[in-house]
Amino acid sequence: MRRKTGPQSFLTGAIILSSATIVVKLIGAAFKIPLTNLLGGEGMGYFMTAYGLFNPIYALAVAGLPVAVSRLVAEYAAQRRWRDCRRIRRVSSLLFLAAGLIGSLVMVVGAKPFVRFVGNEAALYPVLAMAPAVLFGCLTAAYRGYYQGLGNMIPTALSQVVEAGVKLIAGYALAALAMAKLTEGYRATGYVMNVLPDNAAQAEQMILALAAAGAVLGIALSTLAGTLCLFCRAHFRGDGIDRAMLQAAPRPHPGGVMLGALLRIALPVCIATVVTNLTSVIDLTTVLTRLDTAIRADPDYFHARYAAVLASGITAAELPNFLHGSYQAMVITLFNIIPSLTAAFGTSALPAVAAAWAVGNRTALSRHIAAVVRVTALVAIPAGLGLAALANPILETLYHGRSLEIAAVAPLLRIMGPAAIFAALVTPIYACLQAVGRQDLPVKLVLTGAGVKFLLNYLLTGIPTVGIAGAPISSLCSFAVIVAAALVQLIRVTGVRPRLAAAFLKPLAAGILCAVTAVAAHDLLLRWLPSAAATLLAVGAGGLGYGVGLLLVRGILREDLLMLPGGEKIAQILEKYRLIG
Repeated sequence: MRRKTGPQSFLTGAIILSSATIVVKLIGAAFKIPLTNLLGGEGMGYFMTAYGLFNPIYALAVAGLPVAVSRLVAEYAAQRRWRDCRRIRRVSSLLFLAAGLIGSLVMVVGAKPFVRFVGNEAALYPVLAMAPAVLFGCLTAAYRGYYQGLGNMIPTALSQVVEAGVKLIAGYALAALAMAKLTEGYRATGYVMNVLPDNAAQAEQMILALAAAGAVLGIALSTLAGTLCLFCRAHFRGDGIDRAMLQAAPRPHPGGVMLGALLRIALPVCIATVVTNLTSVIDLTTVLTRLDTAIRADPDYFHARYAAVLASGITAAELPNFLHGSYQAMVITLFNIIPSLTAAFGTSALPAVAAAWAVGNRTALSRHIAAVVRVTALVAIPAGLGLAALANPILETLYHGRSLEIAAVAPLLRIMGPAAIFAALVTPIYACLQAVGRQDLPVKLVLTGAGVKFLLNYLLTGIPTVGIAGAPISSLCSFAVIVAAALVQLIRVTGVRPRLAAAFLKPLAAGILCAVTAVAAHDLLLRWLPSAAATLLAVGAGGLGYGVGLLLVRGILREDLLMLPGGEKIAQILEKYRLIG
């Protein structure tokens, strides 16, 4: 197959991935929100416990390898070593298969010790149901890394949307079916899956855990669908490298040499990503135990603070799981939207930065690094401030009917909004460091952040008057420390000095206008419209306020627009009215 087009520009690729991410998050919300309403805080506690073990194992098996594949393919493509690109795909596919099998086995063997360690043994079946997702996710990641290295973000975007769609359909359907059938069986026979519960409360716990396992099984099926999607695309569409390009390319490096290069790049990235994902494990292992300590230290305070929750039938012993499940399902789900959008900038920038570094093009290197920092800030700052400003209305719109959970976690979302700004900057900056061969630095940075997270989690969550709020406070501090240190290292290693004041201060000024506009619009519209409609329109008003503010402070640069299709015409219009930086 002939190579008809060149690689996409950094911003075009980022737009493709970000657009896919928005679709995926919308589909994910259509899955997670009804699932939360179905399972409640307790059931989501079991569901999120499965994720607590899955994330670091999956990161260890998957995260570093796509980065390594993408970087090496980008470097070889820049040097027109097309046969090396093809050989990397074969070598990495076998490596990913081995990693996936090992990761799935670790998930199965470690399930029972893990749920005992975190004090949530009812989550055993959800954890076991997640194991196949590691294998299929590894196979998917091999092809994603390869296409990303060639500068083609479409296969990754397509497979992400397919995964999300299957997760929505299969995950919720299996959870709802399990809930309905098990409840019906218990009412008819008094048994749950041939087990006789001691009482109705234990029966409900068993049913919720098994329904959560059904949802998790749907996620495993979605990763299989993503794998099949990429396999089919590779078979029918190819990769754009034709026979003439292969014949003109020099002899490829031996497979063993490539395997060594992949592992040298991948292992530090894996370690960094594992530690990053340990944030959820840190929350899981410290929040549950330290909340229990805080409740025992001052039970009267918690009975007064969560009187409505305890009156609903949740016991004091079950309160940590309820709070943690609600926090993870509601707050972290919304928080993750912002970093997942900007992660696309890092994914798209990595091959461009790696190619510029490989051929010594300092001008292109400076342009790409400056652009990724600037564009990430443009997206992250208004999103984080807007999320904090409209915390209550957003939660009430999305999780209508879960008033107990909303009341418990809305203050936490106000903290996690600003934290999302820092978290959104982390992955793109890491991608730039990895692209220039300093994949060791993210490891050191993320270990520092994890230390801050663990220490503050342990200290703050055990204080009764702080409680569950210790988790978002520690996350905010951890991400702020990581971003500050990462920017210093990026400047030191590359010699590129992005205009940080312009990159952050202008979006911050426009972002404040965004938040103020959103709150004012919501309060005004609430007089005439239902809450959900007022919230949606307020989000739109905030976005409009941000756009106006950004133009007034001239926060958009000409070079950013030129990376877009048709950007020249937009730039000319804005320059005419002096609205471009």
